[in-house]
Amino acid sequence: MTEEKKTGGKRPETRFWLWSEQWLLGSTRTELTNEERAVFIDFLCLAAMKGGCIECYSRGQLGSQLCISRELLDQCIKKFIETGKIERKYYKREKKEIFYIKKWEQYQPEYLWKKPYKSTRKARSTKQSKNDAYVDPIREEKKEKEKKIKEEKKREESLTSNKNSSNFPLPSNSNSFKEGGITIKEQFLSTLRDCNGYPFDELQDSLLFDITFEDCPGINIIEQTEKKIDWWKERPGALNANPREKLQKWFKKEYEFQKRGGPQKIGEIMKAVKDSDHRRFLDKLFKEKLKKENLE
Repeated sequence: MTEEKKTGGKRPETRFWLWSEQWLLGSTRTELTNEERAVFIDFLCLAAMKGGCIECYSRGQLGSQLCISRELLDQCIKKFIETGKIERKYYKREKKEIFYIKKWEQYQPEYLWKKPYKSTRKARSTKQSKNDAYVDPIREEKKEKEKKIKEEKKREESLTSNKNSSNFPLPSNSNSFKEGGITIKEQFLSTLRDCNGYPFDELQDSLLFDITFEDCPGINIIEQTEKKIDWWKERPGALNANPREKLQKWFKKEYEFQKRGGPQKIGEIMKAVKDSDHRRFLDKLFKEKLKKENLE
């Protein structure tokens, strides 16, 4: 009875095959020194326990495990990368390095006698999917590039649509507008100019429009400006305290409101409140407020 049958197939394969002809006549013998070749064999042994990769949280600890100096380990890693024998990835969150053995499938026993390419690829992908420690670096890099390209394309389309909408002429009956229509920016400046008590400045308010257009895409600037002016009419004293800055904050609040798809739900607020008595008090307070608003 084989060892695999004794263990019920639970123990993963931790061996690799070293082909004598490739080892003696291949490029590795001329590319690496005797010490470097010995360290490379140790790398293959470590990789066999992780499906073709080596996790390294500390190079000093890895050097101690292999009974070599830190200087020799750094020298070997640099040479292995230069000669295309390994690939290095650094993960900031886990603060660790992972070294992937390139062409790891060539060190497997089935490499030479498995003829159909499709079945070989399927078996290799199945083996890799079972081992969570293995990550195909080429495939991951390709996915990341495709994701960045899609995000960049989406952002450019959004900016293009916003710029086209900002230059679209809006008809109006005001004598201050150009004949045949005006742009949103011109209507924005005209609306602020006509607001009694507002310290209109064409240069500063033009800059305010440009900043809002870039930072808060998708909001209706004219509609929100008119709402703010109506609010000022009910509270004329508010125009004496930095109205331009308050208008900018007004736009940002509207943008955040649209971004999250509406006001924050009471249930979400309650999750942040740990005390049960406080939650009941807030729940009662919200219900009374809603009831009062409905009666008005």
